[in-house]
Amino acid sequence: MRNIPGDTMTARDRILATMNGDDVDRVPIFELVQHNELLESVTGERVTPKNGLDLLCAVLSQYVDMTRGVGPPIEDVVWQDDEGFVYRSEWWTTWILERPFSNEKEACDYIRKCIDRLAEMSKDSVYTFFGELNVGTQNVEDPIEAYRNLQAKLDNVLLLPTESPVGLDVAYHRLGMELFTYAYAQEPELVSEWLEALNKHEVERVDRSANAKVAPVALVHADLACKNGPMFSPEFLRREFFPRLDRLVRAWHERGVKVIFHSDGDYLMLLDNFEHAGVDGVNPIEKLEGKDHLKETRDGWPDFTLMGGIDSSNLLPYGTKEEVENAVKCALDAAKPGGRYILGSTTEIHPACKSQNVLAMWDAALAYGRY
Repeated sequence: MRNIPGDTMTARDRILATMNGDDVDRVPIFELVQHNELLESVTGERVTPKNGLDLLCAVLSQYVDMTRGVGPPIEDVVWQDDEGFVYRSEWWTTWILERPFSNEKEACDYIRKCIDRLAEMSKDSVYTFFGELNVGTQNVEDPIEAYRNLQAKLDNVLLLPTESPVGLDVAYHRLGMELFTYAYAQEPELVSEWLEALNKHEVERVDRSANAKVAPVALVHADLACKNGPMFSPEFLRREFFPRLDRLVRAWHERGVKVIFHSDGDYLMLLDNFEHAGVDGVNPIEKLEGKDHLKETRDGWPDFTLMGGIDSSNLLPYGTKEEVENAVKCALDAAKPGGRYILGSTTEIHPACKSQNVLAMWDAALAYGRY
């Protein structure tokens, strides 16, 4: 990381001290960057498939304290997996175009096959929205060695390991929300067995791979909310989600790893449940119309580490540098008191964000984030 005047800590130590509630020199910065124009603006080099990863790591090392999802730029591509799902991938996102089923019966048949597949799958693989993901590199490196090699490219920036899914959003992305809802109404025990199998597989992966000396912070995820509140009833979440979140958080904690929970949307009413499950922090804390969730969360749950808070849906793509700087100041005023705040965007630095606004965010965080 670049030599920043006033810094007295390394990025890694700053993150860990922040999450432990200890004194730090300044608010750390977290970011997921997938933005070629920004890389070219900062480095002065044109991004190519050959140099893209090195340029990305150079920019991250210059500006942020923690990151995730680090990978080289890719060309847009449509592809199909061995289960018959068709996807479209861009550097910063992937989504399902076609599924190999079209009704509840076919979806339930797929669920049964997936349960069997999970039982046979390598415990080193994550099962994601998009099927099996081996966290090594084409099975050449083991997961920890692959992580170490990427971490080395990032200098002192703390790299979060592969995101850790609880299972619920994996399931409803695989089926689509409509078919997931119909399948649960038709065969709730089968869907519950599937959610259990997804969660069990991830817990077993954590048991094998978690290493606090290598990667001391994990991002556990499940998108549970939209902008108006949770997408699922409290009863459903108590039955099918929170016990599995508790189990996964406990698996990470038993290996000395801190847990930040990620969900988009307005999940304020669920924070007591997250606290009961033992999560150490929450992300990304979206900026929603008329709601200051940073302040509400800081006031109501002072022991949580809060990560995010700077809007990447409207502010970073369409705002001015002055508006970005003001938003950073407001976020710091709301979340900085008492420590335990890591500033960052509310999703990622995606191609629609203005490069000058991203740099303004980072510069303002460094200028105004001192303790």
